[in-house]
Amino acid sequence: MDINDIFKETVSSTTLNVGKGKRKLGDAPSLSRLKERGYVVENEDGDSANASKRAKTDTSDIDANADGIDDDDEGGRFFSDGLSTKQKGVLQWVDNAEDVEESLDKAAVQRLVSRIERAMSRNTEERIRHAQSPLEFAESEADLDEALRALAPLANDVLLLHVLDDLDAIPTLVELLAHENEDISLDVVDFVNELTAMDAWSQDGESQEERQAVVRFVKALQRNEFFEALGEILRRLDENTQSEYNQDDASGVAKALDIVDNLTTLDPGLAQSAATSMKLLDWLQMRIAKDSQGTVSADANQQYAAEITAVLLQTSPEICLAAADSPLVEALLKRLSKYRKRTPEDAAEIEFVENIIDAICVLVSTRKGKKAFEMLEGVELLVLMQKQQGICRLLSLKILDYALSPPNVLYEEEEKRNDAKFNHVSTQKDIAKRYIDNVGLKYLFYVLTRRGKGSVKKLYKDYPESDERAVSCISWLFRLTERDTPLHWRIMAKFVSTPADETSWKLHIDRLVELNIQYHESLRETEDRINNNDDDDDDADGDDNEEKYLTRQEAGLYSLQMSDIVIAFVAMDKSARLRVEQRLRRKGRTLDDVAKELAEYVAVKQASSLSSVGSTSGAKSAAASGSGSNPTSADLDHMLSLL
Repeated sequence: MDINDIFKETVSSTTLNVGKGKRKLGDAPSLSRLKERGYVVENEDGDSANASKRAKTDTSDIDANADGIDDDDEGGRFFSDGLSTKQKGVLQWVDNAEDVEESLDKAAVQRLVSRIERAMSRNTEERIRHAQSPLEFAESEADLDEALRALAPLANDVLLLHVLDDLDAIPTLVELLAHENEDISLDVVDFVNELTAMDAWSQDGESQEERQAVVRFVKALQRNEFFEALGEILRRLDENTQSEYNQDDASGVAKALDIVDNLTTLDPGLAQSAATSMKLLDWLQMRIAKDSQGTVSADANQQYAAEITAVLLQTSPEICLAAADSPLVEALLKRLSKYRKRTPEDAAEIEFVENIIDAICVLVSTRKGKKAFEMLEGVELLVLMQKQQGICRLLSLKILDYALSPPNVLYEEEEKRNDAKFNHVSTQKDIAKRYIDNVGLKYLFYVLTRRGKGSVKKLYKDYPESDERAVSCISWLFRLTERDTPLHWRIMAKFVSTPADETSWKLHIDRLVELNIQYHESLRETEDRINNNDDDDDDADGDDNEEKYLTRQEAGLYSLQMSDIVIAFVAMDKSARLRVEQRLRRKGRTLDDVAKELAEYVAVKQASSLSSVGSTSGAKSAAASGSGSNPTSADLDHMLSLL
């Protein structure tokens, strides 16, 4: 049946509104006509002439249900998307195909490199041709940007990095790092950052093959002076966050620092070379000391700069020795001085202060660092910080502990070769004298006795190592001041009765003995566990002895020995000695036990002084194996003379 037949009715005046505006209906179609068109027609008696059949429609061209369209879903065809199941499947396949990364191989990398070189060549030509019309070469620059971003999948398959070197593409990357458009430069920085990140070479557990591939790539960058160019980028970028573009620059600075941070994990030697080539210490010094738009709080990159500084100084002795003789010490102290009268506001700022303090501690572990710290009035800054009842008082103790302690053996030998006449003990004594003269003992003993209320008390629980720091500082102050001198007696006055103070000395002794017993019990538990393991293994050797000694150190041996030293000095006074012995006996300890522990400390100290750097295992082994041969009643005064 042709649908057009329905509309082939003869149009006459009777079917139109004519005459007086009255509309007349046309003649009704006959029954036979309706039947021909498939309608169900009732007879005169009301029965259906074709009751068993419904009106039929021609579905030869369109069958919605056959194509998978559900008319009842979401209101039928008018409200659905009108797509068949097959069509929906095709669109879903296209969407999934867009998420599938192209598998890389050597040929694919070659195509990526060719694309970059073509885009770079075109951009260079258009920049020269339209030097005064940046819009003319904007399209070629966008193509170059897109071509560089296409290298990103290489971070998922670093074993193909050698192809870049084989195709001599690394000089091209270095050249693009110095591109006039900083967005292009930052594309290169982002690419190298992704490649050196641990995720790129240690995805499923550390892979030496992937790690070596990245190391070779970084060395190729180094040969092509990549890090010199990276240092220039750091100085070009404007971190003023007033505009969107400068926010991108700040992100670029963070990624450049990320590269150095990644290298400290990948290969510390490469990190040292990179930092030297970038002249990074100079930039870090400037960045740390810079005020953040006139505010005291540090911005994100300033915090990161402090973290990178601390990491680099701990990673490379060469960098540390170079920094100790540079303005970096002054820059760190200058930044730390912002907190002499204020407390960090949040966790991020606390971490910033901790990173600065860690960096200073590494520097004062060198002889030159100690001297610079003293000359720049670092001791006076510590006393000012300790006047606060906040976190800065506890954090500053770490610097004081490192400043009073002898230089790290890793740096001492190198410094001796450069300056054999330099006397670090003299510098340590000067630091001790300045601290005592500036009334630092008052605040040091506040920490020892955990003086404070409320939030201050909570800080001591959050930083339990402050007890060990305080005991260590007191022991070094005793050892760095000559006996029977005013300085020495000012320390002793904290442990003996005086007309001005007849009660606090007892609190100081009680707290000292309490910590001594605490460290001893912690160490005893570890030693019992070690002895139980020895019963199961009779093949102990020198390496095992060294391992045992290190385990004992971690369990509190050093802190115990520092408290023993303070007790030995305090016991030189008769009244103080009686109270010390009384408190020790309550926990089953005596001064003889203190003397034995001091004997082990002296033995290790003497053996280490005769050992070269890197061969102290013999001294540690002798101390670990011979600790049981210490005298049961040693002369404390003689022990102190050997310290």
